[in-house]
Amino acid sequence: MKIELSLTELEVLSAALTRLKFDDVPPEPFFGSPHLAAAHERILRSLIEASREEGDIGRAARWDKWRGWQGREHERSLIRDYVSNLAVWNEWSDEQKVEFLVVCAAPFTLSDAELNSLREETDSSAHWKIKGQGG
Repeated sequence: MKIELSLTELEVLSAALTRLKFDDVPPEPFFGSPHLAAAHERILRSLIEASREEGDIGRAARWDKWRGWQGREHERSLIRDYVSNLAVWNEWSDEQKVEFLVVCAAPFTLSDAELNSLREETDSSAHWKIKGQGG
């Protein structure tokens, strides 16, 4: 199935998905959804590719830059707080945690170092929440 959308429609859809996902309270069940993450990734990839095809390199570059993780403190704290409250977080391997953080952070692109830093912050936050409940 192929759906044709204009660049403006793709931009509006991407903005709406981002606002939905990263508002002050993460919406269930969308926040940790790999399906939403994959769909948003395809929307952004299509937006960037279509911009390049139309010769609008500036628009493509702005979207590439927008996807970066640096300076995303609101999203970082929202993800850390949400994920550290999941009962299963402490049962997962480091690899499973990183995979889930990629989904939660989508559509933003994190480097391996940024992902590991976010995982460590979340581990620390989850540890203190468990310790605080027990003591």
